[in-house]
Amino acid sequence: MLKNHIKITFRNLWRNKMYSGLNIGGLALGMTASILLLLWVQNELRFDAYHQRADRIYRVTNTLQISPQDSWVWSNSPLVLGDFAQKQIPEVEKVARFQKPWSPLVVRINHELFKEPNAAYVDSTWFEFFDYQFVMGSPKVVFKDYNSIVLTQSKAKTFFGDAASAIGQTIRLDSTDYVVKGIVRDNPAQSSFQFDLMLPIAALLKNPGNAANDRQWGNFNYQLFLQLVPGSSTKAVGAKLTKLFRTYKKDTHTIASLLPLTDIHFAKGFQRDELASGNERTTQILGIVGLLILIIACINYVNLSTARASTRSKEVGVKKLIGAERGRLFGQFLTESLVFTLLALGLTLALVELLLPFFNDFTKKHFVFTLSDPGVAGILLGTMLVTIFLSGIYPALLLSSFQPIQVLKGNQLLGTKTTHFRKALVVLQFTISITLIIGTLGIFKQLHFIQTHDPGYSREGVFSLELPSDEFRNRKDREAFKTQLRTLTSIDGVTATSLPLENNPNSMSGSLQWKGKAEDFNPTVSALSVEPEFQPIFNLKLLEGRWFSHAVRMDTANVILNEKAVKTLGLKPPYVGQSITFNGRDGQIIGIVKDFHFRNFHEAIAPAVLFYDLSWQRTFYVKASLTNTSRALAETEKIWKRLYPDQPFGYHFMEESFQRLHEQEQQTGILFNLFATIAILISCLGLFGLATYTVEVRTKEIGIRKVLGASVFHISSLISKDFVVLVLIAFAMASPLAWYALDRWLEGFAYRASLGGLTFGIGGLIALVIALVTVSTQAIRAANADPVKSLKSE
Repeated sequence: MLKNHIKITFRNLWRNKMYSGLNIGGLALGMTASILLLLWVQNELRFDAYHQRADRIYRVTNTLQISPQDSWVWSNSPLVLGDFAQKQIPEVEKVARFQKPWSPLVVRINHELFKEPNAAYVDSTWFEFFDYQFVMGSPKVVFKDYNSIVLTQSKAKTFFGDAASAIGQTIRLDSTDYVVKGIVRDNPAQSSFQFDLMLPIAALLKNPGNAANDRQWGNFNYQLFLQLVPGSSTKAVGAKLTKLFRTYKKDTHTIASLLPLTDIHFAKGFQRDELASGNERTTQILGIVGLLILIIACINYVNLSTARASTRSKEVGVKKLIGAERGRLFGQFLTESLVFTLLALGLTLALVELLLPFFNDFTKKHFVFTLSDPGVAGILLGTMLVTIFLSGIYPALLLSSFQPIQVLKGNQLLGTKTTHFRKALVVLQFTISITLIIGTLGIFKQLHFIQTHDPGYSREGVFSLELPSDEFRNRKDREAFKTQLRTLTSIDGVTATSLPLENNPNSMSGSLQWKGKAEDFNPTVSALSVEPEFQPIFNLKLLEGRWFSHAVRMDTANVILNEKAVKTLGLKPPYVGQSITFNGRDGQIIGIVKDFHFRNFHEAIAPAVLFYDLSWQRTFYVKASLTNTSRALAETEKIWKRLYPDQPFGYHFMEESFQRLHEQEQQTGILFNLFATIAILISCLGLFGLATYTVEVRTKEIGIRKVLGASVFHISSLISKDFVVLVLIAFAMASPLAWYALDRWLEGFAYRASLGGLTFGIGGLIALVIALVTVSTQAIRAANADPVKSLKSE
């Protein structure tokens, strides 16, 4: 029986190639989009869960109560906290720590120089604590010597061509030689620890200065991970860690707590975190989008299947007259849906394999689609079951329900209820599609707002250079570098700052004293060391006072505040000339600068203190002449290589750095654009099916109207107006849904674009035009048909 059902299915598929192609293609397209999105969601939700002991691993988080009004949350801990936790807290089974270098390490291999941003100093227990797959070497001996280094496979290939030839090779990092003792597989995409070079913490602490500094309780320089004994209370361990601060640091303001390893990826609110974080809200939205696209594809299948129902009516009638039971017919049509789904699944697997490399390049991740992965197999099986259930049950029930007497009499088979149900499905399809279209427009409106909103400074033609960690302390070479750059005609200006202007994470508290300050009020401020040349290069707007000057010696103790700092400190006018102490230096407020953005748009502008201290400065900004940018870069590189021959030359234009701050939002916008297009395309296939059905059941009516003199435009309008109503209903339903979703997404931005009615109107208009184009093809074809052919069988 099953064999016969399958044979009939393939005969029908071959006879109706166009409809079969639309059915299979629509399903495959929807399933492909859903699988790609669900791979993304699975990756985000399973971050760090692959470690065998993930349920017992926690990162120590420290909350510092700066003042009654303010607190800092640190992802870092003091080095010594781990030592004492291991010795004095029985619940702690094992400890592992890491520290990322403050700036990219300079790698020298033979005569080649590389900058390596993905390096970390880790504990000797690191490879026993976390799950790494060693290709060469052993986790127990790789860090036996402090000058050992472990590379990932991809980095070993970059440096030496292959992993086998890397073992035993010497790598020079800055001024120290290290020997490659181990090669590990690249960590999976769902790992927070994307380190390509791993060195022992012992190598960092062999420097007496580093050792003395890092072993102080006040230096929160390491991320600390604890593996607890099964059944341990995290609250109890957190309390014991807090007690260690009270005992050894004499600190009553720091509260330690434990964050599960699998929660780190979505954790927010830290002062600074070396581990990249994800966006939980975006992940949820993309997961919903993937499911909605699959639903749209299934609705499309239902509409196309039922649109062809009348062509199968005689088949059903004859089979019922010769004794076929409804259950058997239901099985036949369900088998047909199953075969179509399996064919679509085969096409889906091919499309996913074809598109996955491009998806990986775009997302900058490494998703692997293999059926041996239980997660991937689960996604595929779940997608297939949902598809079979949604797309198979209703068409099978409908087709098997036809009554043979009604069929043979030629009566209308699909009643009003069925028609209303099909129209409701189209409305649902377009509600989802319009919601995605409006969501896409809203996201791009926010991105446009970010790109065009005045940040408070000029970044056109400005590129930055980061001095190496050892070199920025050499003031003589640093000043020589600036002096030589300023002689170049291709450069309009040069200045230096303590940290990148476009992403300044530096926060300080308790560093300010001023007249009238309450004793327990220690506001957190962002500190930025600048030069007299800083203001003219970036065109910062001074609201009061003056800028720093080389001619005024006291300016090394004076400060300039932004508007936010004036409000936060509660100063009263006149502001300029007021005495203030910053970082132990007694000076005055010499100017008030208009607020400017020095972080991304997710964060509100913070109180900022600008000061003039050359010893803090390590980031150079060069403003190139707009007509000589290439020449400015070439001449800057030439000077760099002359002064820093052992350091690779690297630069970033501020425009590019600014874009990278919102790279995640740009990715989200492009993904929404892509999948909204897929959704509307699949919806149009469903609309095409409904239009086909409408033309089919109204063939004689159209013939009569033509005989009575109706024009092509009149008939086309008659058929199309019903679908226009459906799209308008969908738009009315989609608008509040899109507004709610966009408003929730925009909550993550301190500065956001307004959601005007034009965005919603354009979204609805796009859907309406696409729907009209889709329906018009069938409507015009029906209007142009010969009425004699439709009436002669009457």
